[in-house]
Amino acid sequence: MKNYTKLTAISLAILSITACDSKVESARKDALESKADALENKADAVKKETKEVAKDFAKQSELDAVAQKDAEKLRAETAKKAAADAAEELRKSGERAAKELQEKADAARDRK
Repeated sequence: MKNYTKLTAISLAILSITACDSKVESARKDALESKADALENKADAVKKETKEVAKDFAKQSELDAVAQKDAEKLRAETAKKAAADAAEELRKSGERAAKELQEKADAARDRK
C-alpha cells in the first residue's frame, strides 16, 4: 500500500508539472497570439484595400469605355461631315463644269 501511495503521489506530481504552463511558455503563447492577431488585422486591411482598388478600377474602366465610345462617335460624325463636305464640293465642281460646258455650247451656237 505504501508503494501504491508513493506511486500515486509521484504520478500526480509529474502530471501537475506537465499540465501547468510555465510563465515563459505562457508569455510565448501570448506573443504568438498577438502576432497572429496583428497578421489577421493586416490581412483584413489588405482585403479592404484590394476591394477598394478593384472598385476604383471598375469605375475607371467604365469611364474609359464611355469616353472611348464618345470618341468613336465623334470620329464617326467628323468623318460623316468630311464626306458630306467632300460630296458637296464635288457637286459644286460638277455644276461649275456643267455650266462652263453649257456656256461653251451657247457660245458655239451664237457663232454660227
